[in-house]
Amino acid sequence: MKVAWILGAGGGIGGFTAERLASSGWKIVASGREISPLEAIAERIGGADVQPVDARDSDAMKTIAKGIVERHGRIDAVVVAVGSILLRPLHATSEDQVEDTIQQNLFTAFNALRATAPLMMRGEGGRVVLFSSVAATYGMPNHAAIAAAKAAIEGLTRSAAADYAKRGIRINAIAPALTNTAMAERLLANDAARTMSDAMHPVGRIGEPDEVASIAAWLVDGAPEWMTGEILHVDGGLGRVKAQEVART
Repeated sequence: MKVAWILGAGGGIGGFTAERLASSGWKIVASGREISPLEAIAERIGGADVQPVDARDSDAMKTIAKGIVERHGRIDAVVVAVGSILLRPLHATSEDQVEDTIQQNLFTAFNALRATAPLMMRGEGGRVVLFSSVAATYGMPNHAAIAAAKAAIEGLTRSAAADYAKRGIRINAIAPALTNTAMAERLLANDAARTMSDAMHPVGRIGEPDEVASIAAWLVDGAPEWMTGEILHVDGGLGRVKAQEVART
């Protein structure tokens, strides 16, 4: 049985990714900082190897990765569905806030790759899915820190894909726009905020977590072996398409 390590499995996108892969016969290792959401997803999918970890901790990540191989014999995929959202003007963003944003978004991905790539190389290779954001491509106000961190994810994706292309490891990233998850709750706190957020997207609404998860699961369990170093935009057209203005009558 193939083994997928889902970081952020207790969240919306990570949880739906775990559910999709479990239904396709994958063994799921569910990780995140809080154990309760991990136990909930394990129950939802009919069982998982629950391994709480703070992905910012490099040593802890290596320990968990080695333990997965000891228990299950392999790691075939890792999905790094963790991160944060910080919306503040650049001049009002502190150094601590920038550092925290980079830690939660870039270092978590870097640590996941460092922990799993050597183990995948000893096996049959594997798949890695990272998460960028539409903010890395589409300039939006108040997104300086998160845009910088997510742009770094895109650079990491391409560079790591080059490092391991001939070692059987395929590394790609997804760049969503605003998605209806717990992380986005405060941005969708009232009807006016939700209406404005929906209107930003050319398709007329924000995304749902399972829509993004469907692409993550496909990158793990369906994408061609010839595909690596790609950034897939799943953003309701926000990063590439100009919304059509509806004429008022």
